[in-house]
Order: sequence, then C-alpha cells, then structure tokens
Amino acid sequence: MKVLITGSNGFIGKNLTQHLIEKQDIEIITFDINDDFSKIVNNICDIDFIFHLAGINRPTDNTEFYNGNTNLTKSIINLISEKKLSIPFLITSSIQATNETDYGKSKKLAEDSVIEYSKNNPAYIFRLHNVFGKWCKPNYNSVVATFCYNTSNNIDLTINDENAQLNLIYIDDVIEEFIDILNNNIPSNKEDNYCYVNPIYNIKLGELATLIKTFKTSFTDILVPDTGDEFTKKLFSTYLSYVNLEDLVFSPKMNIDERGSFTELVKTSKSGQVSVSVSKPGVIRGNHYHHTKMEKFIVIKGSAKITFKHVITLETKEFYVDDNDFKIVNIPVGYTHNIENIGKEEMILLIWCNEIFDSSKPDTYFKEV
Repeated sequence: MKVLITGSNGFIGKNLTQHLIEKQDIEIITFDINDDFSKIVNNICDIDFIFHLAGINRPTDNTEFYNGNTNLTKSIINLISEKKLSIPFLITSSIQATNETDYGKSKKLAEDSVIEYSKNNPAYIFRLHNVFGKWCKPNYNSVVATFCYNTSNNIDLTINDENAQLNLIYIDDVIEEFIDILNNNIPSNKEDNYCYVNPIYNIKLGELATLIKTFKTSFTDILVPDTGDEFTKKLFSTYLSYVNLEDLVFSPKMNIDERGSFTELVKTSKSGQVSVSVSKPGVIRGNHYHHTKMEKFIVIKGSAKITFKHVITLETKEFYVDDNDFKIVNIPVGYTHNIENIGKEEMILLIWCNEIFDSSKPDTYFKEV
C-alpha cells in the first residue's frame, strides 16, 4: 500500500509517519510546505490512501489561511478528479471550523470540498480538539507543549485565566483512529459529515499548570505521578518528551550499613513502593511481621532462605530461592519473617510493598523468627 501524507513534518504528521514506518507493508510519500506540488502530481496515480494533514494556523498574512488550508485541499481533490481516480481521503480540520475567523472560514471551505468529494469517494473529515503529545512545537499554538517545555526549562508559565476550560485529545489516540480507518474500519465517532477522536479530556488551565509542575519534582523525588489515571499517564509521557536528556537521571538515597544497603526506588500514591536491598553473605534481614501491610520479595541476584513463622500458632515454613529461577514470594500478614543470604556473594532483593512507608504508622513489629 502506498500512502500520501501531507503536512508530514508537522506535529501530527511526524507521529503518523513514524507509526506507519513501523508497518512492513506501507510505502509513504511525504509532502510538506517546502515541497513542490509536482511531487503529488507525479505520485497520485499510485496512491492508495491520502492523509491530508497540511494546514496553516499561524500565518504572517491572513491570505495564507486560504492558500494553505482551502486551496491546497481543492488542488488535491481536483487532481484526483482529473485523473478519474477514487482515493480514500482523510483530512484534519478543527472544531474552530464553525467560527467566523479567517482560520475557521478557511477550514470550513476545505471541509466543503471534501464533503463534495465524499459523495462518490470514501472521505473522512476529522474536527480535532486541541491535540497534545510528543513532538508538538512549544510556544507556538499548544498550551500543553508550552507548559511542558517551560516547566522543564524553569521558565515561568503565563496564565491569563486559570478557569479557562480546555478540551484535549492525545496524539496516540488520534493516530490509532487514523490507522483503524486505513485498515478499512469505520470511524469510532462520526456525526453527520464529521469525525471526532475520543476520549476528550476536560481540564481547567490552572489545573493543567499545577499538574505539569508536579511532574518536575519526579526527577528529584522517587514519588511518581498517578499514571494509573489515563490523562495523567498521557500528560506525563508528553512532559518527558520535553525534558533535557541530562535531567532524566538522578540518584536515589542509598542507606548503607554493615549488612549492605537498602534503597527506596519508586513510590506511588496508590500502588505502594518498590525498593532494593543488598545483603552481604550470612546477613539476615527482617524478623518482623505486619497486620495489613503486604510485600512481595524477588531475589534477583544470589541465593536466599526466606522463613515464615505464624505469630500465634508458630507454624513455620522455609523457602529457598535464587537467581537461577526467579520466584515471587508473597509475604503473608500475621507471619514474622526474615530473609538470609545463604550464598557466598552479595544477595540483591527486589521488594514491592502495597503502601508507602509511613514512620508514624509503620505497621512493622519486630519478632524473631
């Protein structure tokens, strides 16, 4: 299959192109602002699908809106008609196509051309809300890109109205919808002549700024954002794409004593924390029990003996684990337990706990196994 992508060097174009490159059976013809229209003319007879993403939204003169948004669309459609071809045509428009600005008018005129084309050919008009995600140009026309870039680079955020409501959609959701249509699927959300991408995330401008600012601390603090929430996950991934690479690495606090070391690696607000323990040969750690706190032990280097003893019945059980066959050992409540390095080298233990350690309420009671 041969696919034409106009606006291939733009935000959506870059993401779509990269996703299609990953597929073995698709050849991509790119077209961007510096290309001559003859590139489309020379390839049009071999094109199986057109993603028309090119458009103008920040011109130096308002006439550029009509040249870049309306006339280019008409030129491509006229070319297809002249060649007597029938090529599926997907165009990205905007929810602003209903307003009376030159940008909105130019988009609506482009839509009208596609609506006429759709009477005899497959065509899809996507009225997009504000799209956010990686590779979007900051300090241009995306508040998410601007806030992410400025926050990661210690630049103050300008907020005129904290209560201004934003309707956002995520770039990978857009691309997934486009690829579904390329694979002959029906648009998931179509109303009359227009298609829309879901989900739409509604957030106030001030709330967006506050959330993005919390991401910055995650590079000097092991507490990570609530990525179990879909919007937070997508926004945090977007933020990461704007962080300078040298700022992505930091060292957590390592607690060292004669037994070895203990380091908390990751803390989450809802899913507990992950830590790593390094024990020298012969070292025994633990000898405590919990009433509610749950843990999982995984020995990732060396060998160990893990022992449980019920605090009332004194029922005892031993488990031998090593790095030859990873085992996940669940630590039951009401059992005092310990772990002993029975090997000749350091033993490394990965620990998950279902809650963040709270020194005022540790739920940890020392009792010898």
